Amino acid sequence: MNWDLIWTTIGLAVASFIILPFYIAMLIAYKKAISKVELEFLATAHHMGKTAKLDDAIERLFEEGETR
Repeated sequence: MNWDLIWTTIGLAVASFIILPFYIAMLIAYKKAISKVELEFLATAHHMGKTAKLDDAIERLFEEGETR
């Protein structure tokens, strides 16, 4: 038997089980941040649609940098 290969495989498996939760936590935090940004964008777009026509709001956004 090739014990070096077996121990290497076991070592890599143990290391990945130790490191994998950190990568999963970072992925969840990243997805949460992206979702928050998208939700804020949709809320802003909804507010712009309520207060003025969309074309006027977009024009003001690019000219003045403000939607209100």
